[in-house]
Amino acid sequence: MTRLSSAHEPADHSEDQPDLVARIRAVDGVTDVYSPRSAIARIPGLIAAAAGADGDRVAEVAVTVRDGMPLVAARIATASHDNTPAAARRVADALLANTPDDAQISIQIARIH
Repeated sequence: MTRLSSAHEPADHSEDQPDLVARIRAVDGVTDVYSPRSAIARIPGLIAAAAGADGDRVAEVAVTVRDGMPLVAARIATASHDNTPAAARRVADALLANTPDDAQISIQIARIH
């Protein structure tokens, strides 16, 4: 289970981040994991990518706590030959199995390949 802070801001979960991303990538039908942050928050990374910097796209799962409720958000790409809603449900199940029982899970579908 991922440890979450009790603040109303992003939790310090850097040691757990690769584990959650790896668990999502291991789900059948998932082809990639993207940052769930808004486009505005991703602008520095997009500028770095345009300049040819390494690490231009970060795969991450956003983990925050709001009013004591853990919120876990992921943005994924799915395989076109798979059922996209079913793949999203499998991702949510994988996250629910690795986060606190009261966590609220949000899955966004970014692409279908």
